[in-house]
Amino acid sequence: MDHQSHIILPTAFLPPLARLRTFSGAHVSASLRTLRDFYWPSVPSRLTVPVRKASTRIHDQSVPDSGYASAEEDDDDEGGGEGGGEGGGEESDCLTDEEEDILRADPFEREFAIKWTTGFISRSDVWIEDTHDEAEAETRRDLVEEAAQIVSAFAGDDKETECAVTRSFEFSGSVKVELNDAPLSSEDHTSVGLQSWASSIVLAEKMCASPGAFGLDIMSRPLRVLELGAGTGLLSIVVARLSEAGLPPTIVATDYHPDVLANLNANVETNFPSSSSLIHVRRFDWESPDFNHPIDKPFDLILAADVIYHAKHAEWIKGCVERLLAPNGIFWLIIPLRSTGRHEGMDHTVEAVFPESETAYGLVILDKEAIGRQGNVGRADEGGYKLFKIGYDLNPPEEVEVPTLVESKHATFNLKRTPADGQKAYYTALKDAIQLARNQLGDELTAWRDAVGKAELNKETNKTLKEDEEGEEEEEKEKE
Repeated sequence: MDHQSHIILPTAFLPPLARLRTFSGAHVSASLRTLRDFYWPSVPSRLTVPVRKASTRIHDQSVPDSGYASAEEDDDDEGGGEGGGEGGGEESDCLTDEEEDILRADPFEREFAIKWTTGFISRSDVWIEDTHDEAEAETRRDLVEEAAQIVSAFAGDDKETECAVTRSFEFSGSVKVELNDAPLSSEDHTSVGLQSWASSIVLAEKMCASPGAFGLDIMSRPLRVLELGAGTGLLSIVVARLSEAGLPPTIVATDYHPDVLANLNANVETNFPSSSSLIHVRRFDWESPDFNHPIDKPFDLILAADVIYHAKHAEWIKGCVERLLAPNGIFWLIIPLRSTGRHEGMDHTVEAVFPESETAYGLVILDKEAIGRQGNVGRADEGGYKLFKIGYDLNPPEEVEVPTLVESKHATFNLKRTPADGQKAYYTALKDAIQLARNQLGDELTAWRDAVGKAELNKETNKTLKEDEEGEEEEEKEKE
């Protein structure tokens, strides 16, 4: 915020929601930036505000719950001045730091700002659809995401994102974890792994409540566990805690961003001060994976929480899981169900690349579970979570139909070998079937080409014979 400029309060600079469709993305962006700077200034400021005619700047109403407000509120209460942020030229004076804090704490202004922001989110779909410019539409989607972050900040999340905090968790079974949530970079959106997100907390609790359901009660052999997009390392640390009574597993916690990896290492050291920690921290790029030690052998368990922020992410992750998941292993993936913004519907990108087990075989979705919000855990735009259980379906159908080139028929090939010996036998059988299909298709293609060739030859022969006959008839006519 430019503290030399003429600053006014949210009730004056936020544009009326009743006329939201008339405001551009640039206008709303400026309003959100002003709102953020007003409540969370980056540096101590000297605010200049208009002298108000009211006898006091502070109202008596209490601060409301910061959940999403209804879009059906009175429009007159949801918008500010006609200028939508330009303010009037009233007399102004400088405020002391104490007066600035009083203004930010004004419950009336705060209530209005929360109500406006949540109302903006609820109306955003229509606002986004109003533009036919794709760049403008993308800008508007980003602004909805920014508004959701502001709502979370009003709910108290700002304390967690503005500075580093140590968070202590105690899950079912007396599993205790201590994590450092480092401040997010305002200039690098890829550093989101510096903080513990609700998805990982929800999955961690489920693992602690029912270790057997996640294969964490197997004591006969040491497990190999991989966490993708580990962030603060919560899931890896929980697995290590749950395994303390059994054979020590090999746990590899991976991420991409250097700051995230540094914080991840610090969290591992905090929870396991011994130099012989079970958890190996490694950099891992899903798009261009490097399968070097210790990511060079199959894993019994792969975990990932809130790691899908683009449709390509699901595709990249699938490629990694296909390479790294053991034949009988399970990939657990939990996704937040966000109702607004550019990350809305990310769970559908998972379902697009991993087919259901009822309709396919190979690496498929074996099961999925919808999980509701857990109390106050999670961002304001998270309506719940979807947990995917993904693995290999080693029971393909006995017969496979392969389309042929002749009359749109199908040739049926029997998978003679059963998958009793596991994944290798299954794919060997499938390979045999494919080879049979290729041979059959090759024979049919050759026959088809021969038939076409003969038809063309006959056509040319008939044409020549006809031309000869016509020529002979013309010669006879000329002689007559």
